[in-house]
Amino acid sequence: LWSAMVVAGLLGWTPAAVAAPGDTVKGKAVYEKSCMACHGPQGKGDGPTGKVLVPPAADFTGAASKKKSEADLLTIIENGKPPTAMVAWKGQLSEQDIQNVLAYVKTLRK
Repeated sequence: LWSAMVVAGLLGWTPAAVAAPGDTVKGKAVYEKSCMACHGPQGKGDGPTGKVLVPPAADFTGAASKKKSEADLLTIIENGKPPTAMVAWKGQLSEQDIQNVLAYVKTLRK
């Protein structure tokens, strides 16, 4: 096992599931493209699509959202939240884009 790890390291292999910490600037760009229609420009759930959803899109500035852990948010971004309109972004966005948008969403909760 150790020799396999050394060879993998020499070949520059890194696990695909390990993403770098999120970048809020890049995350804002992902948010504007993929999330803002529902969640709105300030994350209040008041985007043009979000206004008509039942249940409504999450308001990241509200108390309920602020109670969610980072792990909870990551799970929702990756897997969606049935039976709501929140779709799963895993497979549609890269792991790094997911980390970036997560970092940006956390700034909206303050």
